[in-house]
Amino acid sequence: MRSILKYPTKLFTLIVLCFFGFNVFFLLASGIMFYSTYTDLAYREIKETKIDLLDATSEKLSNYVSGIEDTALFLVTNEMIREYLSSRPENFFDFRSKTKDIYEHFQKMLSVKIGVHSIELYTDRYSGFVPVQDRFLFSLEDADQQGWYQHLAVADGFWIPSHPYDEIAGSMEIVSYVHRIIGNRGDTLGIIKINIPDRELFRILSKQYPAPGSGDYYVLMDTVGNYITSTIPSELSYKFDNYEITNGEDFARMFYEDPSRLEEGMISGRVYNTIHSESSSPHWKLIQLIPTDVFLESRKELQLLTIGLLVLLIVISIPIIVWISKKLTSPIREIVTGMNSVEKGDFTVRLKGSSVYEYQYLTTHFNRMVNRLKDLIWQLNKEHSDRREAELHLLQAQIKPHFLYNTLDLIHWRALDYEAHDISQMVHQLSKLFRIGLSNNKWYVSIKDELMHANCYITIQQYRHKFEFTYTEHIDNNLFDCLIPKIVLQPFLENAVVHGFRHHKGVAKIDVKVEARQVSGEEQLWITITDDGSGLPEGFDIRSSKGIGIHNVIDRIQLYCGLRYGVDIHSRPEGGTEVTIRLPLIVEEEEIERLRRSLSHEYDSIGG
Repeated sequence: MRSILKYPTKLFTLIVLCFFGFNVFFLLASGIMFYSTYTDLAYREIKETKIDLLDATSEKLSNYVSGIEDTALFLVTNEMIREYLSSRPENFFDFRSKTKDIYEHFQKMLSVKIGVHSIELYTDRYSGFVPVQDRFLFSLEDADQQGWYQHLAVADGFWIPSHPYDEIAGSMEIVSYVHRIIGNRGDTLGIIKINIPDRELFRILSKQYPAPGSGDYYVLMDTVGNYITSTIPSELSYKFDNYEITNGEDFARMFYEDPSRLEEGMISGRVYNTIHSESSSPHWKLIQLIPTDVFLESRKELQLLTIGLLVLLIVISIPIIVWISKKLTSPIREIVTGMNSVEKGDFTVRLKGSSVYEYQYLTTHFNRMVNRLKDLIWQLNKEHSDRREAELHLLQAQIKPHFLYNTLDLIHWRALDYEAHDISQMVHQLSKLFRIGLSNNKWYVSIKDELMHANCYITIQQYRHKFEFTYTEHIDNNLFDCLIPKIVLQPFLENAVVHGFRHHKGVAKIDVKVEARQVSGEEQLWITITDDGSGLPEGFDIRSSKGIGIHNVIDRIQLYCGLRYGVDIHSRPEGGTEVTIRLPLIVEEEEIERLRRSLSHEYDSIGG
């Protein structure tokens, strides 16, 4: 064997013999076996797939049915409807007012409940009065004439199978759900009837109404074998288990007694298979009748596919032989060329596989080595970037809940204690606070938005605290559009209000000044916050302060803008506290990207 593989010509001959003597024979044998055994497997797979789809459709249908029943329960327990039906109207105007309210309530439910055609009310409380609305109010005698009233003796709510519903434009088939309205004394006040066209139920089964002759048919029945509706046209004849079935009621009854009897049958001379939903729905069971030839369509496609693949593989074998012969002389040369490229820093080089095991082993492990080197270098760069991003997002997220929960709690208790209009103002300010602070993932906002955020916070605090304080701002108009890190003022305003003014007498003051300054040849933005409160505690050191808000602002400023920017805090000689926030003067968003790139180099150099 080694002497045969020593020269490329002998290896080429061996490959030709192996390919045409073994591979072609194996492909032909495999294709025949695959075709002969795949038919049954494809049939089972298609059937299981259709059952899964039917289960999903049945689940949607069950949810819809449950929603209709919940709607009926909501209506029969509605206090207004029960109150209006508890006694007869005093006069026609009282009757008209009550029926108008009930009718409008029904219309509201129709507007939000998809697929419902109409809602009807059956009661004898309004006998003797002629309703203004059309097809809305009926008597219990009408319910008895329709043939379903006696079922209320067994259940308070049940479904009525498909039945005609006359309209001005014609007749249509509908399915209805009825539910008794019970008074406080247990007496029957009336009956709610919700009408749903058959076509609306079928739209849940497919994207469009399954017209007769389209192939598949559906049958709906409840869990105890009662027929609901179906898409099988009444003029079609169908035969299952040697039984002639003339209507959907017989089909549902036979299916409930023994589903295996209806697994296969004939509809108008065409063979059909029956599948049904297997989900444990507490409402309806869905049955689908599918033409048998649908399951067998894949057999013809498989036959053509198998022949085509075999021919294609045989045709491809010819250029493969030429390709392999060339590759036998080139793998080592490609490996050397690739190593030279990697040595120069090109990690995009990749070697193609070879049909010889030793060459394939070398090329595979060479590619793995290059991928590993590239991944390690990319991972190192990404770890630096991800670490900075994670720190920024963590610090950004810490400050968001700090004030919002207290404010929401204040609004809650304020609403309980007072019935005042100032609550709406507080909610308005809080919504603006949310919009600026939480509406997006931007790190920077304009000074105008930041001052608006501070104004919202001050307004809410003025509602919250009993003592009075004033808030003023001083800023040049040309600085409003400058960009700064978001939520840098609120923590210091909170410290002034919560801690600085706790024991303050008289009207307290907070002043915010924004100005541009030249510092060491660089134009910076300085924000100064002063108050006349109690000042800082004795021995206060910002580095050892335990306040989350202050450290959050300082850390974000240094991460966003650099280590040379930050916050200075000291007590004023005349009383109170002065906070100075030093930031870069940023006018355009492009400057943010340049600053971020410079910070990336700065932190990379610090990390070595």
